[in-house]
Amino acid sequence: MTQSASKRVLRNFGIVLRGRGIAAIFTLLATALMANALQATEFGLVILLHTYVLAVRGILNFRTYEAVVRFGVPLHENGDNNGLRKLFRITTLIDLFSGIAATLAGVFAAGLAGHFLHWDAQMISLAGIYSLVMLTTVINTPNGILRLYDRFDALSVFYTVGPAIRLTGVLIAWLLNAEMHVFIFIWGAAFVLENTWLIVRGHLELKRHSAGHIWRGGSWREVRETSSEFRHFIAVVYWQTNIDLLPKHVSVLLAGSLLGPAAAGMFRLARDFSSILSKPAMMLREVLFPDLSRILHNEAEGFHKLGFRAVRAAGVAGLLLVLLSIPAAGPLLGLIGPDYTDAATLLTLMLLAATFELAGSPLRAAAYAMGKVAPILRIHLLGIIVFFALFYLLTPMMGLEGPGVAACVGTLVTLVLMFRLLPSRNEEQDY
Repeated sequence: MTQSASKRVLRNFGIVLRGRGIAAIFTLLATALMANALQATEFGLVILLHTYVLAVRGILNFRTYEAVVRFGVPLHENGDNNGLRKLFRITTLIDLFSGIAATLAGVFAAGLAGHFLHWDAQMISLAGIYSLVMLTTVINTPNGILRLYDRFDALSVFYTVGPAIRLTGVLIAWLLNAEMHVFIFIWGAAFVLENTWLIVRGHLELKRHSAGHIWRGGSWREVRETSSEFRHFIAVVYWQTNIDLLPKHVSVLLAGSLLGPAAAGMFRLARDFSSILSKPAMMLREVLFPDLSRILHNEAEGFHKLGFRAVRAAGVAGLLLVLLSIPAAGPLLGLIGPDYTDAATLLTLMLLAATFELAGSPLRAAAYAMGKVAPILRIHLLGIIVFFALFYLLTPMMGLEGPGVAACVGTLVTLVLMFRLLPSRNEEQDY
């Protein structure tokens, strides 16, 4: 079991890494081309607008694909198709509710966001209209279905859909010397099309495996009648989602509020470069979670070995990239434009923070598999508190480097505490 699980994890990680890697390159190229085509302030405004939508959606995102994996694996292993269909109905209803609520919140909160980010009336109106793209974000259950049925190949394709569309559109706009509004449209259209692709692909996979329609015999009461374990898991993962969101999307908004749109754009650019590590961190966690859950469900050995082997490999790979970035960050950013070289030190710091996140991703997957979602939530909450405390303290003194130092300290605190949370090799049999 351990050997087959390891092989499956490596296979799925390779598949997803290919998709995420291509997506990261496309996204970085699209962002760099847009930064080159627009003035630094205009570039920052486009970034802030899209980040606003991602932040609102994140605040109202229950990430039900985690529940599809957590509760769907035992049902699938036991051949309980009726239980699976009920689970899919419940998570889909949650997705629908949260997607509509996020859209309404985005439209009506645009004025408040505009005041915080110093937007004019035109930008506030654009934010309200742009928020309508969140109507297509009912994607968590289709996402979970593909994970449950081990279709990481389809997820790999999904990761490239939006970035490929975005890069193509930005390249055309760059060649035509288009205005800022064109780039806003391209960013939104790519977001809508990638979400639509995942919805269609997930439901096609469900149709292939399901013997009947999932809505037959279903009702809203099923959501209210879920088990306490399910509700607890959903609630904790919801708050975990928000904690994951804060250092990413909200930090860009805060940088824009404290330092202006141009600095927010540079911060986002550095974060996009650091995604070469943060994206694999998320991928590794997502790939490990189903197989660690299967190991525990089948009472097989190798849980500790599989998780901590991944930690060591992830940490070493990340640190090598950090070292390479020290001499290369400045010249690399200079290719985009001379104004962006100021973010060179920030880029190296963000890569170091992403390394800590990458090393911690297998630990989080293991904790989720063991049902330790609440302790993980508390650990990440503490890390976020440290991050934002240092963010506000250091940014006025250090400028762009302040958020980078804050990110490093916050992720390191989280990593150390997760190591302390999980059992040692000798304690593995207790689980």
